[in-house]
Amino acid sequence: MDVGTSKLLTIFEPETRSIPGVRIGESRFISGKPRSVKHDSFYRFPNTYGRNTTLVGLWMFLAQEHKSEYLITAFGKTKGQTVHRPAQYYGIHISYGSSAAVSFSQLSLDYLEKHMSAVSNSEIMVIHNHPGSSPAHFLSQLLQLGPLPSNRERDTMLRFKYESAVRQLAVVGFKSIRFYLVEEGRLREFCIPPVNRVISYIRSILTHLEAEK
Repeated sequence: MDVGTSKLLTIFEPETRSIPGVRIGESRFISGKPRSVKHDSFYRFPNTYGRNTTLVGLWMFLAQEHKSEYLITAFGKTKGQTVHRPAQYYGIHISYGSSAAVSFSQLSLDYLEKHMSAVSNSEIMVIHNHPGSSPAHFLSQLLQLGPLPSNRERDTMLRFKYESAVRQLAVVGFKSIRFYLVEEGRLREFCIPPVNRVISYIRSILTHLEAEK
């Protein structure tokens, strides 16, 4: 059920096949950093890098063969108040997990909260992998599903991308958080909550409309 409903949602979340405007040399530099950074540590880039260049660098790293899941949070700032404006990134936080799971550490949550609270027009990218040894990766490859976020991962995305961002919006303005999954070298951005949450929202709306009649 979890697999089927999540796969249904990916109809509206196409895989990322290519990313324009990338400085590939800078992406290669970024891709070499996560392996050398200790677990639960923050690394500040020597320069700022564009959104796409940063994303490709992290994609290149997570596309490699890994025995554990990595959770990488990248911190940046948009040049304007929409998701379509360019953004520059200045650093990343790295967490390692097991072969089947990885979680936000308290330190990474502190960095995230501080960044959203202190930086006007802040933008954050959260990207993780499903290593080849994980059950999620095995099932996804067996059924040829492509990068497939679990409902638990979608719940986490919902909590940060919408619930936390909306609260912060009222305090310091525009916020953007993007979630990505890398599996078998393929990349997907996911932004839709689990089906059960979507159904719950629809029911709430219908109940509210019915009450207003």
